Amino acid sequence: MSKNILVSFTISFCFSFSAFSQNEPVLWLPMDSSHIERVEVTMVRGETYLPKEKIVSVHDKINGKKSEVFGKYHEIVSGVTNNALLLDGYSSYVEIMGDNVPVFLNDFTIEAWVALGAYPTHVCPIVDNKIDSDIGYHNGYSFNIDALGRLSFLVATDGKTEELVANETLPLNQWTHVAAVYSQEDGLKIYIDGSVVQIKQVSAPFTPALGIALDESVSNTSLLIGKSRKKSKPYGTLRPYGTQDLYSFYDGLIDEVKIYDYALSDKIISKINKLDLNKKNVSLPDRTLPSGPSGKQKFGAVNTTLDYYPAWDAPWHVGDNADVLIRFDKSDCKFLFWRGTNYIPNFISENGIWFNNAFNEGWNENGSCEPMSDKRNTYSNVKIIENNDARVVVMWRYGLVDNFNNFAFQDPETGWGDWVEEIYYIYPDMTAIRKDILYSNAPRAAHEWQEDIMVLSPGQSPEDILQYKALTMGNMAGQTATFSWEHEVPPFMPGEPDNANIKRINTKSKFKPFSIIRPIDNPTYDIYAGEIRRDVSVFPWWNHWPVATKATDGRYAQFSDRPAHSSLSHWHWDAFEMTDNSITKLMLIGMTDKDYSELLNISKSWISYPTIYLNGDSKINYDQSEKAYKHKLLDSKDELRLTINASQESPLYNPAFVISNWGRSEISATFNGKNLKKNEQLRYGFEEKLEGTDLIIWIDQISYQQSELIITKIQ
Repeated sequence: MSKNILVSFTISFCFSFSAFSQNEPVLWLPMDSSHIERVEVTMVRGETYLPKEKIVSVHDKINGKKSEVFGKYHEIVSGVTNNALLLDGYSSYVEIMGDNVPVFLNDFTIEAWVALGAYPTHVCPIVDNKIDSDIGYHNGYSFNIDALGRLSFLVATDGKTEELVANETLPLNQWTHVAAVYSQEDGLKIYIDGSVVQIKQVSAPFTPALGIALDESVSNTSLLIGKSRKKSKPYGTLRPYGTQDLYSFYDGLIDEVKIYDYALSDKIISKINKLDLNKKNVSLPDRTLPSGPSGKQKFGAVNTTLDYYPAWDAPWHVGDNADVLIRFDKSDCKFLFWRGTNYIPNFISENGIWFNNAFNEGWNENGSCEPMSDKRNTYSNVKIIENNDARVVVMWRYGLVDNFNNFAFQDPETGWGDWVEEIYYIYPDMTAIRKDILYSNAPRAAHEWQEDIMVLSPGQSPEDILQYKALTMGNMAGQTATFSWEHEVPPFMPGEPDNANIKRINTKSKFKPFSIIRPIDNPTYDIYAGEIRRDVSVFPWWNHWPVATKATDGRYAQFSDRPAHSSLSHWHWDAFEMTDNSITKLMLIGMTDKDYSELLNISKSWISYPTIYLNGDSKINYDQSEKAYKHKLLDSKDELRLTINASQESPLYNPAFVISNWGRSEISATFNGKNLKKNEQLRYGFEEKLEGTDLIIWIDQISYQQSELIITKIQ
């Protein structure tokens, strides 16, 4: 009895305003505050459901009823009038259910203030109260934003669904007033900031939504704000077979959501937009990709956790040491293993341009098997192996999985598929060896080992960070060829210069990335010539990675609203080592502000390295997989006198030394009779091994002639 009375009162209350006031809406969510209820849930062993101990709701100012806010992250922040609701774009939305859903049978108006952080992955409702027309039902309405930032208005009338789509793209990070009006007299209208932008004549009467349960997640009888009612593949999907159907979520601020059971006039909607509101107060966090403090820092690796922005950080179950950051004292560049890139390591230039050499990639029936697909880093981890003043050694280990966590070349008996260990030997001059080891049941099957990948923050397009002449290739004879994307994509296989083994990426920065392959490994290269839309960007441009959390194997970027990436070319080259179940390949990588002649000298020092003799007779071994000379002491030495046979073709260029079993004795050093200053020209450290303590040395010296290095134990 009491329930019937309440429903009767509510309906009469709404109709009274409709009949006599023509001012009050039938639903009004001011988003000024939220109600939080905490419930302690006791679970016994064997129960596996997800408990919900925090229930958040917003209230309807008209009837005082509460409606729940779902999702991992949402927050009440400063809005256009008092406060607004921030929705995370990944999981959060509002659902109004049951008798709280406004009921009307004819003309109606929807209005709201929106400030977008990013455009939806596909159509996402501002307000939705309809049934999916794909299954034959035509009833209800929805007012939406699509992946191109356009408003759409869907209204069911007389056995069909009418759709109106605006041409304008809503701005990002800016308050915009949006409204949609249906009337049987004037049809459908969409408004942006008080002005009509699209009209469609419709004469048939509106058909409200019916109460039929169709979906396991949300009922079609509900009213949804910020979440699509059904799953579909994101707009711009490239490989549907490797991409899940997903809900679309609203990313940004929403305020003053109102529904009226009559058609507001053009004049009234125009007046709403002209109200003296706080339109400059857009409480959206900065989304520049994190790279730690700016400026030069002491050379070395730091375990840290680099937060991105609260909505993205919220779901991660990580502590204080999730990432590894390498900093340099010779520049303010960095080398970063960050969980948001699945630990794919990036060089970051002095002005914040990100670049990486990608990863190992295999394939299965679902598409790519790669660390990009491992959205929660289930199979990707990073650890510091060495960290001293002379060098940093980091191991990144990852499984080659598709978007559904299936391995490439998985053995059904053992469960093991493709795994990779990439070991990076990083030196103070921003040079490094990438030692890439693939462990596989089919190591000689097709794999991709390298790709030039630019990583972009929101607000950046590829043209913002790359010169049109983006790629320079060179060989050991000093010949170079530079390729431009300005007027057309370069040929897939340029073939020049002959025997190219040196690559430089021409970023819009002082320090630029480079990579070098040994000529003995028969390097070739190709241009990433596919998936380019020159009306959008002259370079390839996708946003299914980085930081994307859903299973998507390729999605075109339409705007610079999300973190994204672009690619230029691939290296292809032979193995350094092979076993029955593994292949190892080497690259010399780094950042430089020097011209090609210096890159050539760096190449020569690694490829045709100078021979070094200890005390005039014992040859020191050079390990190209570490870019270091290595010697094991059989007995204690107070002094090491090294004769270096450097030349123009075999230059000495900032060499490193690993002296095994040295112990922990401090050292001094001279080079051609001159003392090397500690922590500048001479850097060293100690590493404990099972057999003893190794001395690691790096010296900042370049020589093209025979030289002498004397290392002396300090007593």
